[in-house]
Amino acid sequence: MNTLPSMDRHIQQTNDRLQCIKQHLQNPANFHSAATELLDWCGDPRAFQRPFEQSLMGCLTVVSRVAAQQGFDLDLGYRLLAVCAANRDKFTPKSAGKTL
Repeated sequence: MNTLPSMDRHIQQTNDRLQCIKQHLQNPANFHSAATELLDWCGDPRAFQRPFEQSLMGCLTVVSRVAAQQGFDLDLGYRLLAVCAANRDKFTPKSAGKTL
């Protein structure tokens, strides 16, 4: 049995979900649930694997941009960014050095 197609499918599904989360993070009505889902996901070290990095960084960029705006949740956004900053060593140097 070849597990590569299964792994590729998992990576694609996860990146698709991260793109969906990224969209929800931009809407105050959906921010809390999307950020909570992302925070839970980032509690697993596998979240910081390279195949997910670009999608995760996209989500974090949105969080850093909107969390302090009215209708969003600054505390939740800060917690999410802090968890990811604590795992900065798992990112590529380009992402690890990115200022959000």
